[in-house]
Amino acid sequence: MLTDSPAKFLLVDDHESNLVALSAVLSRDDVEMLRARSGREALELLLQHDIALAVIDVQMPIMDGFELAELMRGSQRTQHVPIIFLTAGPQDNLRRFRGYQAGAVDFLYKPIEPDVLRSKTGIFLDLYRQREELARQRDTFITLAEEKARLLRERDEANRRLRESEMRFRTLADSAPVIIWMNGPAGCEFVNQTCLDFLGIDHLGQIDIFDWARHVHPDDRDQAAAVYRQAVEGRTRFEASLRCRRRDGTYRWIRSVGMPNLSADGGVLGYIGASFDVTESKEAEERLQRWSVDLERAVSQKTSELLQSQEQLRALATELNLTEQRERKRLATELHDYLAQLLVVVRMKLRQTIPLVTGERIPELLKDADHALTQSLDYTRSLVAELTPPTLKEFGLLQALTWLATQMHRHGLTVTVRQDAAPLPLPEDQAVLLFQSVRELLFNVLKHAKATEATIVLTVRADGQLEVVVADDGCGFVTAPKNRPGTTANRFGLFSIQERMAAMGGQLVIESVLGGGTRATLTTPYWNSREKPEDDDTLTPAESRAPSLRTRSTDVEHLSHSHHPTSKIGILLVDDHAMVRQGLRSVLEHYDDVAVVGEASTGREAIEFVERLRPAVIVMDINMPETNGIDATVEIKARHPDVAVIGLSVHNTAEARKAMLQAGATTLLSKESAVDELYAAIRQALADEGVPR
Repeated sequence: MLTDSPAKFLLVDDHESNLVALSAVLSRDDVEMLRARSGREALELLLQHDIALAVIDVQMPIMDGFELAELMRGSQRTQHVPIIFLTAGPQDNLRRFRGYQAGAVDFLYKPIEPDVLRSKTGIFLDLYRQREELARQRDTFITLAEEKARLLRERDEANRRLRESEMRFRTLADSAPVIIWMNGPAGCEFVNQTCLDFLGIDHLGQIDIFDWARHVHPDDRDQAAAVYRQAVEGRTRFEASLRCRRRDGTYRWIRSVGMPNLSADGGVLGYIGASFDVTESKEAEERLQRWSVDLERAVSQKTSELLQSQEQLRALATELNLTEQRERKRLATELHDYLAQLLVVVRMKLRQTIPLVTGERIPELLKDADHALTQSLDYTRSLVAELTPPTLKEFGLLQALTWLATQMHRHGLTVTVRQDAAPLPLPEDQAVLLFQSVRELLFNVLKHAKATEATIVLTVRADGQLEVVVADDGCGFVTAPKNRPGTTANRFGLFSIQERMAAMGGQLVIESVLGGGTRATLTTPYWNSREKPEDDDTLTPAESRAPSLRTRSTDVEHLSHSHHPTSKIGILLVDDHAMVRQGLRSVLEHYDDVAVVGEASTGREAIEFVERLRPAVIVMDINMPETNGIDATVEIKARHPDVAVIGLSVHNTAEARKAMLQAGATTLLSKESAVDELYAAIRQALADEGVPR
């Protein structure tokens, strides 16, 4: 939306170079950048300008970003300004929690991805423009309402003046500036001077009661005659509004009122009445009616536009949420599929090198390097889990919530997860939005509820609604009215959850009692992923991957035909990363009693190769395209129960281990431990399967 003046972004950083860089990244024609090198300068700018968005560095001397944000939230003028925190410090959850508690809408770590920052700030710029437009529409609505009230007052005032005129007529008679008349059986018996002047006649004798219709507008004659006839028949008061021709030939709206003059036996002798010129009042009423119609049309149009804007905001918020989750998943996938796998291969090579080198310090240095790689892998796994839990993608919502419960336990909150239904296959979008909503609710419990225990219950109701209940034993609170605007980060979080649920066709219901805990119920239509159309817009894996990790099916086919002496243990390596397969092959080449008979890059290829190669042992990666390692293991063990399967994963989680063992694998190894443990695991797997070697 276009405005007369540009929106204003406030950039706060104690380094001028950072301010220049941020201004360059966020530069656009419709935005003015205000820069401050301290919290004090930022507060002065906030008092002088209306700010659409504040981008604040956390680490600043004298007054850091958190303190500045707290001062902003304490001022009525600046408490609603969105804040994005930037920091070059370590990724610490407590710092992140403090940032969100201070009122931040986002918390970004340096170095900042320009496209991500521009996307996030663009959303808040659009929201600011829409708020401006809503404010203008509100002012227009108020103006129209005031105009309608003024017209109503004018109408009421006109009616009041008309009633006063009627009373003056009864007291002033001939001196009244109204038409006064009286008729009887013989015709017109009395008219005042006003009537004579109106009709343009000199005396009463020129008026014929039986020819009165010639003075009435042709379109009003029949109606006026019917009203008069009905009054006579009913011996009731006569009243009519009609257009009468004045002496100058123009028609004026006349309101005629008459009372019956009754005889002793109740018969109608005639009428005594008065006629008033109500042309101006009639015209004002018609104008008022036209303006009322126009006002109602304008209000209806603005209401429709407001509803449309609300839907657009809801769709925009949902798309922002999904975009963030897609970006998180893309980054997590890249970390897992490239960096983590590369670190695993490097560690394999390094651990194979340690026994081969000589020299006093070389083994020690190689062990130090191995330790550093281990720390890098641990950090990579932690970062992937923070971006998007692998459990959510691999095992679904229930397992992801179970993993979340373990994370909450580390912060002092005991969470119990229960599913009162059969397994729930959900589309990825729905699972992601529900997981995020439950996570935000649990964070609210941690920050505000003073609770020690919480429960999460998943249920598919009889009406086809999926219900997720998050309850805690905390202090509770008094729920605010729905129309009361929220002023805290907590209310904003609940609002975002409400909008997220509305986007899925569901709702959020909060029930809380002071001292009795809180119960949050999420309901949404249950979308069974097995029934959901293929073309639904779901979160998809990252499409880009390092070329060095791609393996063509033809290459795999060629490798799969490498036969071995019958005296050796035949090994089939299954992993979607060629470098990992090469690393595993190099590990096994040092053992005389094993031989790699083939390689496969997907679970489906592994199933096909087992039929032809008949390996004794399969080393199976869990996370692969097309068919994952868990599903492939189930199918292979059903067809060939004598084939031993050893699971392999970068993320050796409890959920992954349990799933792989249930599928029929003998064990699950982490990829970096393959150098030390793979051969022993092969021998143990053959022993467990009862295969003599």
